[in-house]
Order: sequence, then C-alpha cells, then structure tokens
Amino acid sequence: MRTWLAVGLSLALGGSALAAPAKGAAGGAKGKAPAKADLAPAIAALNGTGVEEAAAAANQLSTSADPAAHDALLDALAWGLPPAVAVNAIAALGQHPAPPDVPALKRYAGHHNPSVRSAAFAVLAMYPSPEAHQIVIAGLHDATGIVRGAAAAAAAKGHIREAVEPLFQLLARGEEPASRALAAMADADLARKIGDQFGKVPDPALAQCMGLILKRADFGPDDARVEIVRALGKIQDPAALSALGDYVDATPKNPPRQSREEAQKMIEARVGGGAK
Repeated sequence: MRTWLAVGLSLALGGSALAAPAKGAAGGAKGKAPAKADLAPAIAALNGTGVEEAAAAANQLSTSADPAAHDALLDALAWGLPPAVAVNAIAALGQHPAPPDVPALKRYAGHHNPSVRSAAFAVLAMYPSPEAHQIVIAGLHDATGIVRGAAAAAAAKGHIREAVEPLFQLLARGEEPASRALAAMADADLARKIGDQFGKVPDPALAQCMGLILKRADFGPDDARVEIVRALGKIQDPAALSALGDYVDATPKNPPRQSREEAQKMIEARVGGGAK
C-alpha cells in the first residue's frame, strides 16, 4: 500500500512539473534549465521496492537544487525507508539543508539501526538550530559506540559548545571520537581545561587529544601551545612522547618557537639523542 501511494505522490510531483515548464523553454532556446519532470523517474525509484535502485535515486536527488527533489526526500523519509536507503536519503538532505528537515532527522536519530542513527547525527551538524544541537548532544549518550562517535564528530563540525561537558565524560571513558572532537573545537581556554584533565581521564586519550591540538595550524598563540606541551610533559604514557615527537617533526626550526624548543628538550630528557 505504501509503495502505490508513494508512487502516486511521485507521479503527482512529476505531473505538476510538466504543467510548469522552465522559463525559456518556448521556442527551443539554448541553455534552458532541465524541466522538473526529469526528477520523476528518480522520485519513483526512491519510493519503489528495489533497495539498490532507491538508494541510487537518493544519491541522484542529492545533486539537484530543485525544491521538488528535497520535498521528495522528506516525503520518502516520512513514509519510512529501508536502512540502506534511509542512510542515503538522510545524507542527500544535508546537501541542501532546510529548517523542515530537523524534525525528520530527529525521528531517524532514534532509529533502531545504528548506521541510520549515525547518518542522522552526521547531517544534523549542518543545521544551526538549537533543536538540532540538542539532538546531537543526546546522541553522545547513545548506547552504541559508533553512534556516539558520529554524534561527537557532528558536535565538532557544528561547533556545538554545549556538547563540551558530555564530550569530557566520553573522554574520561577513553573514547577516541571524543578526543578528536574536543581537539577540533579547542581554543586556548578549552585547551587549558583539557590539560587540567590530567589524572581524571586515561593518559593515552588525553595525550592523543592534546597532540591533535598541537597539530592544528590554526591553534595559538604560541603561549597556548607551550601550555599544551607542558601538560603533555606530565604524562608518562608513550602516547605523550609520540605526540611531542610528531609536533617537533611537523614544526620547522625557524622561526624559533618556544613550544617546539620545550617539546624537543622533553624528548631528549626521556630518550636522549641529538636535536632534530
């Protein structure tokens, strides 16, 4: 029943497009925009029974800026789609984000399939609304690790500051996506708070986080990098030494940088060896 109704909807969309040809179509003008009716086959396939065809149709609709393509994706998601198709349809929405998408994405953020939930969180990063942010934050408490990871990445991509505390909770559990998200979001103040987590979170996770901060070309000033280097110096786990070494290797000697010099001295104090 759903398929026939959905196909009927697709034909209705196509029919309306046929009734309203693009401007400039009369007289066979060159360079005319494709008629909206061109979307009809993809819309029909999206709502059909073939999973592979429907997933491909979602990808095709993602390339169109025509509102009819976006509406068709929302309609199909409202009807309900198999997970393999839903993942593509959700990603397609994110190509042309619009406020009406958020309620649909909220629904799929609670889907039983972890891949679908992850896709919803990934796309929610594109929406600046408070509701979208709260959905992402809720995802940080998901029972499945890969979903929490997707929510963490979305929090970083969307620069959702309200996600910092839940991310610290995940960092305390040693979860790598939280380490990466906090590193991506860190300014000097947040980096200082991350350094203050010494003894509160697993050393490898903390070292990884601070090492990732040092790798960012946009992080500074150097006084802030010095603080990170000194915080890494407190960590005895090999991950800290690796992070310091990566920073020294990636940073040119000139112009001189205090943070690099201190990192070099820490490495030499632990393992010896000449200057790099």
